[in-house]
Amino acid sequence: MELANPTFPRDTLVTPMIMMINGGVPITTLIDIGAADGTFGLTVLDAVNAGMHLLNIDAQETYTGSLQRIQSMLGEPYRITAVGDHDGEIRVRKPQHEYWLSTAAHMGAGKDGADTIALPCRRLDSICAEVGVKGPVFIKLDVEGAELDVLKGSDATLKETCGLLIECPVRQAGGPQFFDIYRHLAERDFSLFDMVRMSHRGSDATLYQFYAVFIANRFDFRGKSPLRSVSQQAEVTAAVVERRQNLMAENTSLMASIKLKRSLAL
Repeated sequence: MELANPTFPRDTLVTPMIMMINGGVPITTLIDIGAADGTFGLTVLDAVNAGMHLLNIDAQETYTGSLQRIQSMLGEPYRITAVGDHDGEIRVRKPQHEYWLSTAAHMGAGKDGADTIALPCRRLDSICAEVGVKGPVFIKLDVEGAELDVLKGSDATLKETCGLLIECPVRQAGGPQFFDIYRHLAERDFSLFDMVRMSHRGSDATLYQFYAVFIANRFDFRGKSPLRSVSQQAEVTAAVVERRQNLMAENTSLMASIKLKRSLAL
């Protein structure tokens, strides 16, 4: 499939948005929750649609200068606040590094203690009403384990949302799992659209996170065209035939190797 902007290969965070737009999905506003310095939003506006509205949100004061600069130069608003299921305040555990601050309960949020700090907390619905966000909205969500808390405070916004890009942690226990996020969005008429940027643990190479992309069913264009074009199907068929021939030759080699190893083991 050719993308609108060939600068982005298949596995980037921007690519699913390009595919949605190619499929006719309208995106008026990008909301970046966990925006940090705002680079993702700027990349989308520059590569996809410079006229798109942008709302940057991050919980940490350290990013204020960068987000203020975006607002000053481009007029795009920002908020420095945690995003969750209530309006008020939340206590969070001090992170080892500011990049990994989390408002998730399983990460120590909500507990008093010397190693915690208080942050303002807003529901996304409240922020969007305050800013006057215009839909259809695309939401990027990178909140280090607090995904469900954010979604629970976003019911009104989700009704105006065409797609979401969510960093999904892979855990043995503790905190929301991918299927919890999937179930929450499926109950609100969203379907899984894509998965990109799988990341693996440095210690044992196992999967620890990926980005899941969801599309609102009312905007889902999949199924309106065939899986492959006639020419693509011909190419796939030829490749399958060639692959089977190669596999048969490989099988001969593998069986000879196995037979030799068995004879040596006797």
